[in-house]
Amino acid sequence: MEQPITPTRLSFLYSWVCLVLALWVFVPGAFSRQASYEMPSDIDPSARYLFFLHNYYVEKNGPGGDCRYQDILRAFEEKGFTVISELRSGKIIPCTYAAVVTARVKTLLESNVPPRNIVVAGHSKGGVIGLCMASQLENSKIQYVIMAGCEIASVKKYKMYPDFRKLKGRILSIYAESDKIAGSCNQAFSHAAKGLSNTEIKLKSNAGHRLFFTPDDIWLSPMFEWIKRN
Repeated sequence: MEQPITPTRLSFLYSWVCLVLALWVFVPGAFSRQASYEMPSDIDPSARYLFFLHNYYVEKNGPGGDCRYQDILRAFEEKGFTVISELRSGKIIPCTYAAVVTARVKTLLESNVPPRNIVVAGHSKGGVIGLCMASQLENSKIQYVIMAGCEIASVKKYKMYPDFRKLKGRILSIYAESDKIAGSCNQAFSHAAKGLSNTEIKLKSNAGHRLFFTPDDIWLSPMFEWIKRN
């Protein structure tokens, strides 16, 4: 037998519905959906876009380790960029994977985004991928930030660097003087033909190759100053 809906019962149901709606609307930020860094479906030609390519550490250990992948993305986003990045897994080959991201950059260019509004930034293995992209896109106006991505012994051993003669773009190489894994990009740049504008910054830091594991001003400030000038 159905129970009649009394005023008291109706008041209880109303209060319960309000409570559920309040919890849904005011869910704390820590439990809300994380920001998406996928390729946008609607492309704004006036926006500035930054592709971030993470290092091998994140590729192997995921985003929850010592390298603060999400914090780095947020630091870029706070500077007004539409950030595009994805987690890689497995033993990817830098220049093979670079072709995937290169296609996304071409989509922006085909959507009338000026090449000067596109930045490709990568650390370590991500920097190697960035160099591959600079050799594949061959666009002299796109900006690249190579963070400790040159002279990596394992990359040289397995011949995973691109043909440096094809490098084009506005490229910033930035690394720590204490880095024992990566070094200067000047030798790579010396092989490039026309269409390359390059700058290199060696930072005084004891952090070595891990300098770029966290979004610190020591490298973010000169990076954004360089982007602004170019």
